[in-house]
Amino acid sequence: MAPTEIAHQGVARAIQALLREFMEGVAAKNAARIAAIYTDDARILMPGRPAIKGKSEVLAFWQASLDGPVEQINLDTSHIEVSGDLAYELGASTILLKTAGEATHEEKGKYVTVYRRQHAGDWKIVVDSYSND
Repeated sequence: MAPTEIAHQGVARAIQALLREFMEGVAAKNAARIAAIYTDDARILMPGRPAIKGKSEVLAFWQASLDGPVEQINLDTSHIEVSGDLAYELGASTILLKTAGEATHEEKGKYVTVYRRQHAGDWKIVVDSYSND
């Protein structure tokens, strides 16, 4: 196996670990745990709303989402690409939402997430973008 392939596999494992941490943070309704996997200058790009910028806005976004309708998020990676200190991931998502007075419903979507290697060698989300199917 070529060194770049081994390095790619290591990054893919690190990203998969971040995905598990993200989904466990959602299940635990712990916005701080989720925000911890984003860089200080991260952006979240959601349809129909202004960009969410920086760690404090990321934390506020996830806190409002978890206090509101988001019950569970499942992510299914379809592709990871690595280039130097950046990597991106493509995948499909299933979000379980429950609004007051309504039954839980499922929202299917797709996402692209960009990761940046940190000084300590770990990876964090720098751009997170989602859209509904």
